[in-house]
Amino acid sequence: LYKNEGKNVVPLGSTGISAVNIGGYTLHSFFVFAIASNLEELRVQDRKNRSRLSELKKVLKNLDLIVIDEISMVSADLIDMIYYRLESLDYSGRVLVVGDFYQLPPIVKSERNNALFGQSFYAFESSAWSKFNFKPLILEEIKRTNDLEFANILSYIRKGESSLETREYLKRLLRHTVAFESEPTYLFGRNREVEEMNKAKLARIESDEALYFWEIEKIRTVNEKRLNSWAKALPVVEDLHLKVGAPVIFTVNKWGKFVNGQRGTVVELDIDHIIVSTDGRDITLYRHDFELTELNSETLESEAIATLKQFPIKLAFAITIHKSQGMSIESMVCNVDSLFVPGQFYVAISRAIDPGCLKIEYSRNNFDEYIDRVIVKNSEVDDFYKGMKSEY
Repeated sequence: LYKNEGKNVVPLGSTGISAVNIGGYTLHSFFVFAIASNLEELRVQDRKNRSRLSELKKVLKNLDLIVIDEISMVSADLIDMIYYRLESLDYSGRVLVVGDFYQLPPIVKSERNNALFGQSFYAFESSAWSKFNFKPLILEEIKRTNDLEFANILSYIRKGESSLETREYLKRLLRHTVAFESEPTYLFGRNREVEEMNKAKLARIESDEALYFWEIEKIRTVNEKRLNSWAKALPVVEDLHLKVGAPVIFTVNKWGKFVNGQRGTVVELDIDHIIVSTDGRDITLYRHDFELTELNSETLESEAIATLKQFPIKLAFAITIHKSQGMSIESMVCNVDSLFVPGQFYVAISRAIDPGCLKIEYSRNNFDEYIDRVIVKNSEVDDFYKGMKSEY
């Protein structure tokens, strides 16, 4: 709406993944936070960044709206830093934050850890939150699944409500024998399990292996650490190992051809293209261009300072729960052995489009006891939403 009215909008992601998904910048790169993790560190660091802050001030002067995606992963310290930056550089536009605090929490360094999950410090607990004077808009329509029972179960799990009905439903998914039409995607909590499964299952395919490296080109001088951090956050891999017959998952959207999370099977490998069969049709896939950009302070146009080219697919034997954010997955086995943050269980199983093609995998102790530990009420988030509804 803002853009249609000719106004200037910048989309920002709390993580590299969310920044790529919305076609924007990370909070740290846009606001020139670098490695600062709190206000005290930021003030010290700012003494060395006066020229970049001067450029940012020019950008902010011409902006009408800043959109921050995945607000649940923005810590209290980070939202304080954002407010400080906007106030000190005289930003007069609006700020829109989007997300669900019941999902993945901020990643913070804390000495106060409980047995299963670490302590979290949410954006709404910051001193700056009330100063933004946000007006809430609650979206309640579920778009990922058409299965009403599954949608209701997800709603309970999201809020940490573990009823008998919820337990029995999850146990059915645990015992579920699914006749998958194609090999499902496995979701794991940690990278190690993902890498091990992808490597092992690819090795079993009896065909020649192809290796595709990403290609990085610097257009202007760019800090190497910043470049590497940006590249690692992209939804592609540095060295893509593939074989004909391997299942893959698309990691970007391409209108009319494929969407992020859609599965396919490799049918042909060439030097400059890959053919993937999906939904009964063959798609010729070329390297996708990703751009590391900066806003021109005069024109507010994005200018590329580096590019990275790589095929926008990954092996679909397995992916991490964190990397699955934003995806809608058709056939899925969700391994819940190694969950380590609140909201991870909900994020994992809510990637499924059809519960008929979803299986939960768990190999440790009593499943009921485990459910009690991963589906728990978050009193801070509960109180926040109750207060928000009572006020508005």
